[in-house]
Amino acid sequence: MKKKMIKVLNILLFIGLVFNGCVNLKNDSENDKSELMRLLDEDTAVGIDGYDDEGIVDMEFDNGLESIGMQRVTEDTLRYGEGYRIRFGRQIISRERSVEFNVDADTAIGLISYNLTGIFRVLVKDTSNLEIIDSMSFSKNFESLMTRKVKFFKVSDNSNPDGYRWKIAAITPITGSSGNKVSISSLNIFSIETSTNDAGENSYNQGELLFSMNSDISGDLYLDRENLPTFNAFQQIMIKVDVENIGPEHAIDSLRVGEWVMLRFGRNAFQRGRRKLNDRGIASDSVANDNIHTAIWRLHGPGFGRDSRVFRSFFNTIDLATIFVENSEYNNVTWSIPYKVTRQN
Repeated sequence: MKKKMIKVLNILLFIGLVFNGCVNLKNDSENDKSELMRLLDEDTAVGIDGYDDEGIVDMEFDNGLESIGMQRVTEDTLRYGEGYRIRFGRQIISRERSVEFNVDADTAIGLISYNLTGIFRVLVKDTSNLEIIDSMSFSKNFESLMTRKVKFFKVSDNSNPDGYRWKIAAITPITGSSGNKVSISSLNIFSIETSTNDAGENSYNQGELLFSMNSDISGDLYLDRENLPTFNAFQQIMIKVDVENIGPEHAIDSLRVGEWVMLRFGRNAFQRGRRKLNDRGIASDSVANDNIHTAIWRLHGPGFGRDSRVFRSFFNTIDLATIFVENSEYNNVTWSIPYKVTRQN
């Protein structure tokens, strides 16, 4: 009887140790996930602040950024037909973020999903009297899903009671879309080479490739968190975005371009801007309607009193039916990469 009791006690002790070990492992896992979430919340490169237009805005603008020249671009509207000008933008009403973590020993992967709902607004005015043209102004609801992966590494830290800490090692670009009509095939960023002819006129030519990504790797292209794409303050760069539009395309002029590409950039609602690329075969764009939208962009500074800072860019393709046809579906695709701007001493 005594031997049986000892055997039962040993079994109970073993079960207790196993249970306690499982509880500790679960607590460690939950603590790790809480720490990973804290890192995501504190990292300025990871979020999507700056993506929201907060309603109707000018075609191109700069607000709150350290820019050369005028803080607000005056070429901010597009002439649509004779005497019409258009402004548009989206207003995000709801932004839900979910994160799934896969923790494996010294590494972890976080899959971030943003479910966005909002209203896309278009406003058209008659330039002769600045009155709103109701028949061409409208709003429509939209939903978008945007995703990104974040890679974490566990590193030794003797100052931490656990003996280690987590750090963000790399992040992928954000990719997201609404509808399936338009898509981005590739994004390429080049330096600019300037040449001057005998008449003293400057020309800007494509230089060294600074950054590149394509649709085959866009969701799995990990960018080193400590080595993000970096540009000098006020540097001029050439941006080329290759897009696809499965149609039917809604064209507004004889060139038959069926989509626009916009670059949004900044940090938050108070520091942001927007630029339009073109596929009209003018300025920096070589060939009209070849689905490669191009622009030369002079970067902003890191901010007054700062030597460097991280910002977010959003490359956005939207089909023209979304903008010009009220009952058309909302078709849009976005790629987002973080970048750093540094001030040269």
